[in-house]
Amino acid sequence: MSLERIEAGLSGDIGLRRKDNQDSAFIGRGVYVVCDGMGGGKGGKRASSAVIERFARLADQPTRDLDMLDNTLLLAQQDVLRLGEELGGIAGTTISGVLLPTRVEDGAGSPDERCYIINVGDSRTYHMRADASGDWMADSLTCITRDHSERQSVIDSGEMTPDEASRLIPRNIITQCVGVPAGIQPDWYAACADGRFIICSDGLHAQISRERLAGIAAAYADPQMAANMLVRAALDAGGYDNITVIVVDIHADSPSGSDWTVSKIGDDEDLYDVLDGTLQTLRTIQ
Repeated sequence: MSLERIEAGLSGDIGLRRKDNQDSAFIGRGVYVVCDGMGGGKGGKRASSAVIERFARLADQPTRDLDMLDNTLLLAQQDVLRLGEELGGIAGTTISGVLLPTRVEDGAGSPDERCYIINVGDSRTYHMRADASGDWMADSLTCITRDHSERQSVIDSGEMTPDEASRLIPRNIITQCVGVPAGIQPDWYAACADGRFIICSDGLHAQISRERLAGIAAAYADPQMAANMLVRAALDAGGYDNITVIVVDIHADSPSGSDWTVSKIGDDEDLYDVLDGTLQTLRTIQ
């Protein structure tokens, strides 16, 4: 499999209740990431921008492996720690997104068969498959990432069901973010590099239902229009937070279809070391 064409759209809005926008994002040359600065910390916008600046530099690299990505995240962590010290508190930000192992321009092809998915915090990366006619299938929506949050922790431990956790635990209590002094343990995934990827801050996924998100994402062939309409849906639902959405369409010469796979990258593994397998998301808060 090789990638014939990549198209991407980015849309965002401050929302209807916030005084400033603490989200940041970058798209281009195989790097597609969203960061959501911590509103409860100091300098959320500066924190998210600092991390985006680090990952934007990856767009100029001809190739990228996990060591390079890990080092970029480490440098970003140090940047945000220094920012917190400067401001006399803790600055922080989430990050989630898709990273291809080689530089590629939008509209161009790539030899890559897999891509990296990064996640720290509660921003999310979703995936959607196309049918034989090339139309996006709403019922194929998969949440690749798992929130680093108190809600997700009690679900993973079996202490609560997703419904119980949603009722009893505020959604904005996260357990990891870039900039926390105790350090971070990022999640890295290896995914087949074809299909539609939706990357968003919690201003989208906490505002509209999974079904609504899937329906809108599948309804528009153009990724920019899909991103625009997802932001509009979050605003129509109340717009309680900053909203940022990236939609990336990666078209392969031989799409994986129902065989699309994603696996978490373990210690001492890289993109092509992991075995094909389907990520279990049934107990993830969607």
